[in-house]
Amino acid sequence: MASLATFNFKLSQLYPGAGKYHLNTCANPDCSNFGQPLSDSAVRRKAWEEARPELTEEQLDIVAKHGPGAYKLSGADKKHRRVSCAFQYRRAPHLWADQRTVRCQGHTFERKVCNSAFSLVSPAHLDEEVSRLRNHNGILDGPGCGACGTRFLAAPDEFSLNGAHQRTRDSKGKATKAKATPKAVRVLHKPCKGKKGARFSISLPHAGQKTTADNLRILGAVLNSAGITDMQRMLGTAATGKTIGFSRIYDRIAWLEGVFLAYEREMLRRWREKVERSGQQVEHCLSHDDMVLTVNWETATDQRNTKLNCAITADAKSGYVYRMDVDFDPRVKPLDLFNETYTDGQGGPRNLSQSYPGSKFGSAPKFSWQRPTGRLHEPQFFAACVNELEAFRVRARRRMPKKSKAEIKARNDLTVRVSGMKEDIRVIAEDWFGFPADTGAERGSFKGMTTDDFYTKAAHFVLLREMLPKGRIVLTTELEATLPNIIPHVFEEDIRPDRFVWLAMKFKKKTTKPEKLGKVKAYKKDRRQFHNDGMYAGRFSPETDARTVTEAYIADHMEPALRGIGPYPGSYYQIPAFPKLWVSAPRQASGELDKKVGFPILPRYLRRELKNIPFDGPLDADVRGELAPWVYKATLQPASTFMNSLRERLSLADRAGSGGARIGGSYVQGAIFNPAMLISIINIFRINYNFFEPRVYTPPYEEIDDFAKAGKLMPRALRIPGTDEYVQLPPRARRSPQKRTPAMRHGLDARKLRKGGGEDVPDLYRVLYRPWLYAGTKVGAKLDRSWKAPADQAVAQPIDPPEDGSQEAQVVPISAILGIPTDLSSDEEKPAGRT
Repeated sequence: MASLATFNFKLSQLYPGAGKYHLNTCANPDCSNFGQPLSDSAVRRKAWEEARPELTEEQLDIVAKHGPGAYKLSGADKKHRRVSCAFQYRRAPHLWADQRTVRCQGHTFERKVCNSAFSLVSPAHLDEEVSRLRNHNGILDGPGCGACGTRFLAAPDEFSLNGAHQRTRDSKGKATKAKATPKAVRVLHKPCKGKKGARFSISLPHAGQKTTADNLRILGAVLNSAGITDMQRMLGTAATGKTIGFSRIYDRIAWLEGVFLAYEREMLRRWREKVERSGQQVEHCLSHDDMVLTVNWETATDQRNTKLNCAITADAKSGYVYRMDVDFDPRVKPLDLFNETYTDGQGGPRNLSQSYPGSKFGSAPKFSWQRPTGRLHEPQFFAACVNELEAFRVRARRRMPKKSKAEIKARNDLTVRVSGMKEDIRVIAEDWFGFPADTGAERGSFKGMTTDDFYTKAAHFVLLREMLPKGRIVLTTELEATLPNIIPHVFEEDIRPDRFVWLAMKFKKKTTKPEKLGKVKAYKKDRRQFHNDGMYAGRFSPETDARTVTEAYIADHMEPALRGIGPYPGSYYQIPAFPKLWVSAPRQASGELDKKVGFPILPRYLRRELKNIPFDGPLDADVRGELAPWVYKATLQPASTFMNSLRERLSLADRAGSGGARIGGSYVQGAIFNPAMLISIINIFRINYNFFEPRVYTPPYEEIDDFAKAGKLMPRALRIPGTDEYVQLPPRARRSPQKRTPAMRHGLDARKLRKGGGEDVPDLYRVLYRPWLYAGTKVGAKLDRSWKAPADQAVAQPIDPPEDGSQEAQVVPISAILGIPTDLSSDEEKPAGRT
């Protein structure tokens, strides 16, 4: 490859800009270039010369070379090297790098050259990914103005009511109720008044459903690990022999997803406004982790699985799961997108090169941040186009008739045509853009496309930040390679005023239960002794809370974390922007054994102090005392708890993993092959997990101490079999756990108070059949005004008839259908049902 011609460009020719979130800038908060886009050295020199005429020539040289906006191109990794040998480069192949590295030349607070590195990415691709995930692939877009495209839910104040679709008289001519809910209302987009499409109708989300009785049954099946075929058998009618079709089940699941997501958005909006009105100082302790779901193959021709990366962020104090975003765009049709993007409609190639006027080459193949498909996982994108054509060829040859010569010719002509289409894709993908041939065990789905994990992860944090009320953010993550070039940019406005802390951690996941129990027991014993010694020494008092004791224990026992004799973290975290020091946390809690904690971003004074400490210490008492509270807060427990629940309870998320001795992935019965439907089911599961399932949850920051308040003594007795006599047993101390949902613990106003003082989960029937998409607007009031809560809230489900032969149906509570646990400590506190 060294003898091939190469493309050489200046950074100013390649730089795609910084965008709204200041991508393609230095990610070091202690650098003068933090958040500063590229600028020309001559422009910098002239501007400083005019603003500061007293500067010497030497000082101006430093400004020109290392001032704000000073960057330079660096080398490229071998994995990004490409060779173009098609079209105009067929006889003269050219070597180029599809991804370029940029190094910062700005000065840090120590007056040293920063030299931080980052890869060029596209701000436009990030904006597109944020737009996709904000409304969950368009599910929450809602209706919009036909003239300008403005969504009603995005700007409800710009619309006015313009009538209602409502019958005032019945079929006999008698007047109906004056206050009945209209089936739909008309709205007018005031800025577009008079234009075509400015007036349109809005109806209830479930208005088109003729049969709604199956919705709760489908919801219960989804939440209780049923597969699609299980739902079909459950909803079938034995009397008529008819079965419900898969498409109807999919439609109902999609409807349930939309209603649940709209309900969650409305509750989060109310919570955020309530917190901001209160003016209280809020600290968000967030835990972020990833999980991988593997989707079954779609055809026997293409026996490869689709791997989906899911980004999860949860609140550590309450267990509330804010978001779970999947790097998959179900709206993309790979073959259609390829034809729209890279062909001119006549079969000719287009949109393959970028022009560079005045350069030596004039034009060159588009780089990853310039290509329209750069937001996607491009190797899988091009492979999916080829695989879809191949699957079609196999299916067509198997089904097309081949008796006559004409039929055989048509069959062969189709094969030749498909082969030509595949070759056109291969030439652009492999010979022009230089992607290697697809030989992996994974593939891209025909029903959508996996996206580049960088853009999905960045969009996840952008939307997470939009959801949170203003306050300090403490974010804990694992050692993910994409995060160092994402988090500083997304949270830049919080980093500058010292309202953001980023903690990275790693712990021992693969451990046996005896080892885990042994380490936890040893930790509790050691901490108890530490507490006792502190009491005798006067360091602690009986009023000292457990957290203070634990932080003091961590400060006394922490040590620098090493990997052999070198630094602990990998290369992505051994960069000038982050302190070199990592520590081993002695606290064995929350199932996070042998925890190692790093401090990529801390408050400014402490971050700059840590950057002067080597990776192997030493640690004085002041540094230990400063780091102990942050080590105490570092946890991934809420995200891990949710992931474990999802794995255990959702059979459709079963891992379609390795086939053992077989080559490639394996097919898992019960798993799903449609990624879009899997995403819908995950969203339903997450919102149900947050709002409708009371469960015991112990925050990772709670420490049960021997000096804590004892539980209530509960009397016990054991009945003698066959008699009414009891044997009295010693009373046992019990702490009654609060079986509340994450949303209730988090402060979202979603609970329903009982007369006895307890709390119930929200009324599920009201959530499903209320127009939450339009809550808080005039349309919502119009569509919702006639809703009244019935006295009884049970769902009548015909089950096995009574033994006496009567045909009276029994009443089954919603909680029993959905498998939702309820607190049945007393008869008065049993949750009501709905008829």
